[in-house]
Amino acid sequence: MKKIFFILIAAAGFFSCSDGLDLEPIDQLTGSNFPQTDADVIAAVNGIYQANELSTRFGYAIDLTSDLTVTGENPNGDAGFLSSQQWEPFNSYITYMWETFYAGITNANVLIDNLEDPSNTITPSLKTRLIGEAKFLRAYYYQYAVQFWGEVPLVLHKGVNDEGDAVSRAPIDEVYTQIEADLIDAAVKLPHAKEYSGSDKGRATWGAAKTLLSKVYLVWGQTSPTYTTDAQKDVQKELYKKSIDITTEVIKSGDYALEEEYGQNWSVENRNGKESIFSTQHSLSQSSDGGGGNHLLHCAFSTGFTQTLPHVVISDKKFYEEFDEKDQRRGITYVYELYDPLEGKIFKFDVPRYLKYIDPIDPNGSASNRNIDRTILRYAEVFLLRAEASNEYNNGPNDEAYSDINTVRHRAFNKETTPSDYYISTGLNYGQFKAKIQQERVFELTYEQNRRLDLLRWKILVKTLKASGVPAKQNVSEKNYRFPIPGSQRNINPTKLWQNWGYDGYDEAETGINPYAGWE
Repeated sequence: MKKIFFILIAAAGFFSCSDGLDLEPIDQLTGSNFPQTDADVIAAVNGIYQANELSTRFGYAIDLTSDLTVTGENPNGDAGFLSSQQWEPFNSYITYMWETFYAGITNANVLIDNLEDPSNTITPSLKTRLIGEAKFLRAYYYQYAVQFWGEVPLVLHKGVNDEGDAVSRAPIDEVYTQIEADLIDAAVKLPHAKEYSGSDKGRATWGAAKTLLSKVYLVWGQTSPTYTTDAQKDVQKELYKKSIDITTEVIKSGDYALEEEYGQNWSVENRNGKESIFSTQHSLSQSSDGGGGNHLLHCAFSTGFTQTLPHVVISDKKFYEEFDEKDQRRGITYVYELYDPLEGKIFKFDVPRYLKYIDPIDPNGSASNRNIDRTILRYAEVFLLRAEASNEYNNGPNDEAYSDINTVRHRAFNKETTPSDYYISTGLNYGQFKAKIQQERVFELTYEQNRRLDLLRWKILVKTLKASGVPAKQNVSEKNYRFPIPGSQRNINPTKLWQNWGYDGYDEAETGINPYAGWE
């Protein structure tokens, strides 16, 4: 019977580990084949992280599909179709993301099942931590999948409903319930960031599990097909309250702090710094080409010091101009002028480039080395999550919500004599404050693989892309709220992996008549 999911080979490339370790495919690590030593099982768990290592794919699927980013690639290629909202079920990037997520999920399932088997001989304290890491990563991949496709197969054990026509799409709330359970358990089992040292820095932590859970509660409350109905508003509010409580835990933990210099979040000398909660690790020699493997660097500077547009670039200069000129984030997110060390002079771009993943001292070198970590969860976002959840829960901002958003803005303007001059003023209603949060997330998180998912959960995707005026975005329609189920997967199981609304092969008996009607 054909496998419905792609299986990654476990490898020791995500973190450094002992030379010569011979790893088998994780889905074969059962019984006597399962690693018998602590070192071997650590290496096997490292394989679960590999699906997260493909940073470029996340950028294409989340940034390129938003209003802020376009591609300099062939408009009639799969990346071009992502940019212009014209993707279809056989788009290679969408297919690859599905395979990537389920590779990570399948590997996590195998490790969790084997680690929870009392017959193995792994040191108990290490076993506890590694189960926590595996559950965190399984939840991490599922929270992307449910936002990308809606109802998705919920597979928790190898060999149980994970092949061929046994696979079916689970309800959205059921998927979120499992994500919640995994993250709650992961937080119990995982250490705090300060407890890691050396090469272990960058692994999943208590703070990562808690922060992701707080974000999941907020997104779940905003997008649940059940809890957004009038009859379930109390449940929706409880999700917002949980998000508030958990972000408060993270803030009070003292585990993290904002970097004074915004750009330090993308410095190779400041890996896993005090603001970093979870990042993809991209050290030199990690990739087969000798680089770090983070192609977000290359894609933003693929054409070097020329006017030819790179693989990914700002969609309209107005998004640069929306930043206050005194906001330090503008000059880190984008760059118009950059010193060309080969020519020994400043080069002026007609269209600004993304700078977050480029070393301004050695732009060509960083684009080649690709060894800046991809930020996934940062402490600044914790404040924005709590402010947004508070606004949702209270139907308007309270004092804490203003304090949270202004904490983020204070850092942005901390070069000014009086940063408070740039604070958000009080007296806003629910809608006005929500608009401020939405704009602040653009200022703070652009090119960090959030924008499309934000537009989805706010249910403003179509009108935002239409209003952008960017020609490549004008093809957007309501069907773009979901990616299509990859055609290669439906060829294996066309009935139970029913297609999302609006795409070739969809069936209104499964999808309903435009499930996104009335969202905007």
